Amino acid sequence: MAGALAASVPATAADESSTAPSAEAAAASVRIEAETYTGNNNGDVIDGRVMNTGIEPDGGASGGSRVKNTYDGAEIWFDDVDLGATPLSTLTTRYVVNESRSGVNPSVDVYLDEKTDENKAATIELETTGSDWASYGTTTADLLTEVSGEHTVIVVMHVDPKPGESASYPNYVGNLDYLEFGPETLPETFLTTADAWKYSDDGTDPSGDGSLSWTTAGFDDSAWTEAVGPFGSKRGSADLGGGFVANTLLRYTPAGSQNTVPTYHLRNEFEISDGQLAQLESLQGEITYDDAARVYVNGEKVAGFVDDRVDEAANQNLTYAGASNGDPLTSTFTIPADVLDPGANTIAVALYQDRETSSDIYFDLTSLAPTGPAPAPEIADLALHVGATQAERNLTWYSNVDVPQGAQLAEAADVVDGVFPASARTVPATKSGETTSGEFFRDVTLDGLEENTQYAYRVGSEETGWSDVHTFRTQDFSGDFSFLFFGDPQVGASGNLARDEAGWIDTLDVATRTYPDAELLFSAGDQVNTAPSEAEYDTFLKPEQVRSVPLVVTNGNHDVGSKAYEQHFNVPNEDLESGAASNGSSSGGDYWFLYKDVLFLNINSNSRDFDSHNAFMEKVVAEQGHRAKWKVLAFHHSIYSVAAHTNDGDIIDRRDSMPAKISELGFDMVLMGHDHNYTRSYLIKDGELADSTEVAGQEHVEAEDGEVLYITANSASGSKYYDTRAPEAWFASVINQEKVRNYSAIEVTDETLTVRTLRSQANGIALPVNSVVDEVVLAKADATTDLDVSVDVATRTLAGTQYVSTVVTNNEDAPVDAVVETAYGSKSFAAVQPGKSASVSMNSREAAIPAGDVTVTVTGRIGSETVTTSATASYPAAG
Repeated sequence: MAGALAASVPATAADESSTAPSAEAAAASVRIEAETYTGNNNGDVIDGRVMNTGIEPDGGASGGSRVKNTYDGAEIWFDDVDLGATPLSTLTTRYVVNESRSGVNPSVDVYLDEKTDENKAATIELETTGSDWASYGTTTADLLTEVSGEHTVIVVMHVDPKPGESASYPNYVGNLDYLEFGPETLPETFLTTADAWKYSDDGTDPSGDGSLSWTTAGFDDSAWTEAVGPFGSKRGSADLGGGFVANTLLRYTPAGSQNTVPTYHLRNEFEISDGQLAQLESLQGEITYDDAARVYVNGEKVAGFVDDRVDEAANQNLTYAGASNGDPLTSTFTIPADVLDPGANTIAVALYQDRETSSDIYFDLTSLAPTGPAPAPEIADLALHVGATQAERNLTWYSNVDVPQGAQLAEAADVVDGVFPASARTVPATKSGETTSGEFFRDVTLDGLEENTQYAYRVGSEETGWSDVHTFRTQDFSGDFSFLFFGDPQVGASGNLARDEAGWIDTLDVATRTYPDAELLFSAGDQVNTAPSEAEYDTFLKPEQVRSVPLVVTNGNHDVGSKAYEQHFNVPNEDLESGAASNGSSSGGDYWFLYKDVLFLNINSNSRDFDSHNAFMEKVVAEQGHRAKWKVLAFHHSIYSVAAHTNDGDIIDRRDSMPAKISELGFDMVLMGHDHNYTRSYLIKDGELADSTEVAGQEHVEAEDGEVLYITANSASGSKYYDTRAPEAWFASVINQEKVRNYSAIEVTDETLTVRTLRSQANGIALPVNSVVDEVVLAKADATTDLDVSVDVATRTLAGTQYVSTVVTNNEDAPVDAVVETAYGSKSFAAVQPGKSASVSMNSREAAIPAGDVTVTVTGRIGSETVTTSATASYPAAG
């Protein structure tokens, strides 16, 4: 969940832009992931050692990374930490101390704002956790004083040299995972069987007047007997049978009477501090009794068991109640927090025999356990994804609680001051589940969108609260468009997550400001550096643009190792069997979508199951290829790059195995990442140079059938760059590595794909932001001219039923044959004459229909050649 600081456990953050309104939560814990420090004393020399604190990825760490190289005197600090309004009293640290590499007596001192004795919050002693760097330990200490508000948190590390080791021995403190400020520790239970009670078993009314004064704090029970339970008797014996044995034997009959004692009275006291009470929703008690019981706290009845007869008694303090139950019964009860007081609390129990001849009596209170308030639902990591077509959008978000949630959608003009109209559409989650981080993901598809419309949406529910309101804009559902392509963001790869975040946000700001009408944000993969790191996913999803422009993601080698990729991203037309995950904890699958006149396929290149990829691509192209003018394939592992990975064995395997099928299926362009170095290929067919006359850097290329342009993007965040290693690679038309951030704007028309790659970060005065790295225009050579036909689609209502009406007009000089295909049937027309139209109205047999597409396939002759042209037209939802 977004950000470095969490407002609740175990979440590691809270999304500033997407957090649902929540009920006021008392004393929420605040976790600081150690790797998110904002400063350190690196470079200082202490006792002859240069401070060199750093960050390393680790799958066992809470946020996917941890702090390393911690020496005696090392410092890290965290600016602007909000510890909340309610005072916090404890500090928990998760860490590793490796006895084979660490010194002795490791500890950390924690200060707020200044390193002074007055500002010291705690000293945490770190016990050895093992003889490796994989064994974590957790320790909690009370703070020297309660803390709240906003502070700079300063951590100073200490360790003594390990005796007998050489001068080269590192004497590390250890690796730090997180620090978590928390409320005062709650006990597992405030009372147990082992606690002594005051009790009266003499068969008298302790109040003397039938009142409940004996249940209050002010009652004088000094004359009562004190003992430890369980309490009981079976005709004067402590063993009731069935495993129930009294530790304290109760009087079975009063002196001088043959009848049993009707009511026994017991009292106890427990302490609750202000800090503890602030955390409580209630206390949950467990009681074992025979035959009936009532429980009072501070004079107020909180529970009764088989006690109906008490209400009818002349004296509620001296009566029989209950029923003959056989063995004692065990039940639970709840003490609401508003019954409790800070300080001492009195609990009193009236224990009843059911009749004068009842054989046994029994009482044991085994626990009185605290229960905190249910966490207020929080919404984080909200992202807007591309849908199956331009008329759909997908959503994904995380929630800290498993409650029913959905999305609410309305036209933005109808949402006033965040209030959605009654006509707003609420869409339930289509998929949900627990995440690898212990949260819960939700997927929603928003379909039936209209073109050129501004929409507002939010996620959550009326019962548990909504996220902030976000907006997105649809554009024309046909015609030219542009999208933005970003090389591996891989936030966290630099070791400085905050710096990577700033670079990623800046690139998106530059790109979307320069191309405000761009319709997709397309990532080449490696969205994060460490597959399970929620801190890194929070960073990747931090930019507001990912909630307003559809996101297209690619499964990279740094993403694949966790289900977090699948849980964070809601991709359309997903096939999890193609390019399947390698195991139950990794992510996989291929997907596709159709956007205007481009068919996009995105495959999981982590999998080298080429047969499954090929079957997927063949099927999609066969079924959907006729609906598109361009086909674009994306996968992460560049097969035509020139940097660190160019000669990796797995890359060579892909380079040998994939290009022939890509050419065979008629892909026009392939978008890739992985090598963090910009490379534009020559046109390539079947894995070989297509045209030996094409010159390096050629600005306009025309592709024959099977000829493909491959683009490998550089880093969009600046987190990592690779040097060029193959400058003479046969396939490389343009190579650029300046180690500044890049992005590409890709413009789509009927005739061309233009790829313009720009710097989002200046490289000196001569190469400012948005200066061009490379630009190429891709066209199809000798493309056959399409038949000139017009297609108009509309809906109409007849007798309460929706019809989809299509008109095909032949603008050619010769007759054409036409086939109209809809979701409700198809119709063929032969020899539609020049200038004439053919029309059909398909009966949906429904009162309401969703938005959809009509596909028209027209065949005719241009000169001596027979030409077939397909066109798709959309219609809105109706009814």
